[in-house]
Amino acid sequence: MTALLAFTLFPVAFMAMWIGVMWLLSRISGWHTLARHYLYRGEIRGVSRSFQGAMLGYSRWRLVRYRGCLTVTVDSGMLILKPWFIFGASQPPLAIPLEELMRADSTFLFWTFCELRAVREQRIMILVSQRLARWIESQAGSPIRSAQASAF
Repeated sequence: MTALLAFTLFPVAFMAMWIGVMWLLSRISGWHTLARHYLYRGEIRGVSRSFQGAMLGYSRWRLVRYRGCLTVTVDSGMLILKPWFIFGASQPPLAIPLEELMRADSTFLFWTFCELRAVREQRIMILVSQRLARWIESQAGSPIRSAQASAF
């Protein structure tokens, strides 16, 4: 009886824990705040790159790393970020208009990265690799508006 109860409760407890952790990470990273302004519910078309990584957060010391679990799409002037389906309950796809993005190149230790910020939520930084930032700009057909990292 105890073993049957354990086999029944374990999946429920695991799912509850998973959903709770994903909910917490969406708050810490700022994904939830960005979704208030840039939630995307449409069909995703355009040119995509799967298994991409980014870091989101309010400061460089409080970042949530999305390592290889994002699909980045550029479609009709929008940058669409969509995590894998297992993260989707608390982190829906985001569609940020490219004209509302600001870009600043930064270096930390040995890593040179691109810091993106949306105009409506400048507190939240999206850190991507230089290579991914160049790919986004090439697919968009124009560069992302530049800013100084200190101006953020």
